[in-house]
Amino acid sequence: MSGHFAGQVALVTGGASGIGRGICEALCDRGAIVYAADIREDALETLAGGADGPGEIRRVTLDVTSESDFSRVVGAVVAEHGRLDLMINNAGTGVVGDFRRIALADIRTTVDVNLWGVVYGTKAAYEVMAAQGHGHIVNVASSAGVMPVPMQTTYAMVKHAVVGLSRSLRIEAAVYGVKVSVVLPGLVRTSFFSSAKVVGEYDYQGEMESLPISPISPRRAGELILAGIRANRELIAFPTSNKLILRLFRFFPRLMTPLLARATIKSVE
Repeated sequence: MSGHFAGQVALVTGGASGIGRGICEALCDRGAIVYAADIREDALETLAGGADGPGEIRRVTLDVTSESDFSRVVGAVVAEHGRLDLMINNAGTGVVGDFRRIALADIRTTVDVNLWGVVYGTKAAYEVMAAQGHGHIVNVASSAGVMPVPMQTTYAMVKHAVVGLSRSLRIEAAVYGVKVSVVLPGLVRTSFFSSAKVVGEYDYQGEMESLPISPISPRRAGELILAGIRANRELIAFPTSNKLILRLFRFFPRLMTPLLARATIKSVE
């Protein structure tokens, strides 16, 4: 499978697992040269070893909270290929629960990874892409980036910031031929729900698993993200159930907000 992404040079953060892995595999299937960046070297080895598409996955260790790491990695990619066509800022973490009980240190970690990690990656890629006159920056946010999510206040806060960054930069970057999109995933079958730090008695994983919506696979998420990139969509939302929820909240916020509040209260009873 080739086409739009064949031969493109892409850098994907958080590429060792979850949605990031799905993106890397989908790009490899389409003939791209993919730099899968992650802080976990063992997971990267597994990913690179399992790639079987016409493209190539190259593993690179990257701490998204380090500006110098981004400069090093982006600089190395550009030095080897002379360009960077696609930057996907996907790495993320989370802390959930009663906001009164969440430590400031955990909030700082979430901001460092989910916001500053996106800022560093966007800035490093944008400078290169603006100079070369083309490129596409894709920032993975969440449906929590455009609607309130009680008990996930810190996560929603940073994802709102990522959406604001992406939508504003999209207009500014178009002057230089650079495209910017932001991803609003719904439920995806990843380890995020079990790996997020939970504060207090909030049953985060239980709440997610009790939703009457079946999660999609990371690979399917990757395919849908690439379809959105190819169409140059500003907001890449999926699956259909998530798009419906986002539309309902957009047009009926007074109806949806109480429903969110009731679901939260039930989850901590």
